Amino acid sequence: MPNIDPTKTHRVTKTTVTQLENGGYTVEFECDDGSTDSAEVGSKATAEFYARVQLQEDIVVGVNPLLLNADKAATLWGTKP
Repeated sequence: MPNIDPTKTHRVTKTTVTQLENGGYTVEFECDDGSTDSAEVGSKATAEFYARVQLQEDIVVGVNPLLLNADKAATLWGTKP
């Protein structure tokens, strides 16, 4: 596993949802430093969810963009104190 610096982040500036030939979907993430990443998910609703909630989020470089930070997840699920 690569050494990840939790202080090095980039911001998601653009997201795109695309349907794949196999029927699944992919979310493409473009960041303010020019880097891109993508992740395959099983449904359009799931892809659109991640595209929406991760847009304009700061994500640690090298971390999968589908991983929500703990505060964001708690807010979305209504469990944040």
